[in-house]
Amino acid sequence: MDISRFFDWFGFATLVCLAFLALPRALRLYRRGIRVMVVDRQRTAKQILEDLLAMVCLLLWSYELVAGAWSIQFRPVPPRLAVALFDSPATKIAGGLLMATGLVFYGLGTRGLGESWRFGIDRNSPGPLMTDGIYAWTRNPIYLSFDLLLIGTFLVHGRLHLLLLALVLATVFHLQILREECFHAEHYGDAFGGYCARVARYVTSRRRRRKT
Repeated sequence: MDISRFFDWFGFATLVCLAFLALPRALRLYRRGIRVMVVDRQRTAKQILEDLLAMVCLLLWSYELVAGAWSIQFRPVPPRLAVALFDSPATKIAGGLLMATGLVFYGLGTRGLGESWRFGIDRNSPGPLMTDGIYAWTRNPIYLSFDLLLIGTFLVHGRLHLLLLALVLATVFHLQILREECFHAEHYGDAFGGYCARVARYVTSRRRRRKT
């Protein structure tokens, strides 16, 4: 197996690992009467469009990983956008490392949330504010994990549309983070304010941790 085929299957394996990390935990919470999939009824039309855009982009990303592993030639984007910008072992290895790191962040993030893990904003029973573990270093490890996974996928395959996909999703995720932070500030009050003072939105520097 050459390096290209290895990373094609590596991407598919990453997708499978994400499913195995998410589905069993979602089922355990469901058995405890906790809804994981939550629809925020207070979303604006703009926010609904943002959520739909994120869903479509994640589906396209998932398709790319499946198509790469199973050698499916069809690309749901114009050929000019699917052009390869580069193709080298060094970028593939760098991309693979980013994807592996993203997978670790995702696993630690979902585990660290415990019974507070949700897809969407749960305004009725959001669970406790988690500040330990990986959440002592970043307030949004799950969003950060997907940023790493998407950038890593682009580096592995080097295609223009994957770069555009990563940029669009990073922007939409950031907007979703800001939306969640508004809710957290309202619900958790000073506890969330103090948490934000200690821990950065994405990655907390050692200097900032020493100061706090």
